[in-house]
Amino acid sequence: MWQCPLCNAPISLTTTPIKCHNGHSFDKAKAGYVNLLPVQFKKSKSPGDDKAMVKARREFHNLNAYKPLKDKMLHLVSDAVKNRVSDSPLHVYDAGCGEGSYLNALCEGLANEKVNVKGAGSDISKIAVELAAKAFKSHEFVVASSFELPVADNTLDVMLQVFAPGSNDEYIRVLKTNGLLLTVNPAPDHLFEVKAKVYDAPRKHTLDESPRDGFELLHSEILTFPIPLKSEEHALALIKMTPFYWKLPPGRIDDMVRALKSVTADFHLQLWKKCGE
Repeated sequence: MWQCPLCNAPISLTTTPIKCHNGHSFDKAKAGYVNLLPVQFKKSKSPGDDKAMVKARREFHNLNAYKPLKDKMLHLVSDAVKNRVSDSPLHVYDAGCGEGSYLNALCEGLANEKVNVKGAGSDISKIAVELAAKAFKSHEFVVASSFELPVADNTLDVMLQVFAPGSNDEYIRVLKTNGLLLTVNPAPDHLFEVKAKVYDAPRKHTLDESPRDGFELLHSEILTFPIPLKSEEHALALIKMTPFYWKLPPGRIDDMVRALKSVTADFHLQLWKKCGE
């Protein structure tokens, strides 16, 4: 499944050393991930989310406030693959996986339904990938750009794109024919209560319902549910996940934490199928 980011030759993350037949080698970190983002591909010294942002997301996911979203993702994929006939594992890949919670929830759910599943993910943030690899050791994680995936052509069954930028061309390249792409993006009312405390005239998210070249849309829906904030710690964990936490002065953050009692989670989920060749 994996390929060398420099020459596209096949590589395995389970061999030692990790090396393609052209001699390009890569080190596996103690945490278990592999850095497949060559230095010449980086646009900054430490691309992606920083340590504080990544840890905030893990803290929030540990509270399981997004469980309805994870359950819906599992339902959509499980229903789509229920008639699959194959002896090989279902290869699920999260492009822009962050700290790995969405990939792990989906793979665990599928495994509980007796699906033979193999999970993998990548993110441009080394800090995020390290956290994912430490927590979810049954999956393979690499540092890589979603716009240059170190994945061989036509090798994946399911691709996830959750709140992350990505390349439609890359998804077409790496997915098998009839492979699935599940996208999750903010819907109009997502966390609007937080925005209303930051801006005088807050704007709602805009839905993108554009078609995707090379894909057939199988399902589209808006998933909305309330998130009761049972403590100030819960509210703070939520706010830390947003860009506002890192831009507002501490006094404003404290006021928001005390004032927020509930927020709206609002997601736009779309399930796509790669068209036949």
